[in-house]
Amino acid sequence: MYHTLQSWHKSGKYFSFKNFNIFYQYSDKPAATTLFLIHGYPTSSFDWAKIWDQLSENYQLVAIDLLGLGYSDKPASYPYSVQDHADQCIALIQHLKLENIHLIGHDLGVGVIQELLDRQQKMLLECSIQSAIFMNGSLFAEVYRPRLIQKLMASFLGHLIVPMISLSVFSKSMTQMFDQKHQPSPTELKQWYELLNFNQGKKCVVSLNQSIFARFKHRDRLVNALINSTIPMLLINGKNDPNSGQHMAARYKELIPNPQVIEIEDCGHWTPWEQPTIVANEIMQFLTHRA
Repeated sequence: MYHTLQSWHKSGKYFSFKNFNIFYQYSDKPAATTLFLIHGYPTSSFDWAKIWDQLSENYQLVAIDLLGLGYSDKPASYPYSVQDHADQCIALIQHLKLENIHLIGHDLGVGVIQELLDRQQKMLLECSIQSAIFMNGSLFAEVYRPRLIQKLMASFLGHLIVPMISLSVFSKSMTQMFDQKHQPSPTELKQWYELLNFNQGKKCVVSLNQSIFARFKHRDRLVNALINSTIPMLLINGKNDPNSGQHMAARYKELIPNPQVIEIEDCGHWTPWEQPTIVANEIMQFLTHRA
């Protein structure tokens, strides 16, 4: 099935978190293993649309739109943080009464998984995380390569830049993160820009950018959550991502005991969108002996 942005919105649901509405997708399959998918910035759960149907044949899927993104509420004055994003995921897990979950995260989502793993190791979770899959995100602050626009958006200049984010500016920034062989179409770029503007989303992009850099203050705690993990973990990495490509995979191999890493050729930052067939197959292969 081909999912449009409109059909994705129509088929989703909402739950309440701190009196805000948070959007999520749910393929209800009670007898199946549950995969909880956490998207990146500045997009949404729609990032998983290309692999959704293939995975939902065998798994129960949950995908959240984090507060400030996608179809969720976007409060301007809100303390966005990786800790709060993790709280939102926990709230949805509790809302759906899930007990055992496998986490899959991309971009911003990998930091949220690190936070959740840290909490599990400290016995602060009621649910049980069975495994974790990471895709192209800033797992290690020391090798992350943010672009100039990201730094400016997180600075005192951010609020001056926001009004200048037109469709063309947004499109140029997004396409730079894709592999040259898998560039997004004008329609896709327009959809993502529409999502950015949904619920006046531009008003919170500075705070969200700042929260990404603020997470690096917790670098040691979050990296130790990976190093000390006793659950199976997999990194699926698009090699040509300028932010967190093969250099991030190399660091993962250096620090993580017995690392499992899949590096994808001809793939940039948007792994599940650029190479959905490879990504879905690698996810299922990894879970075959664990789910």
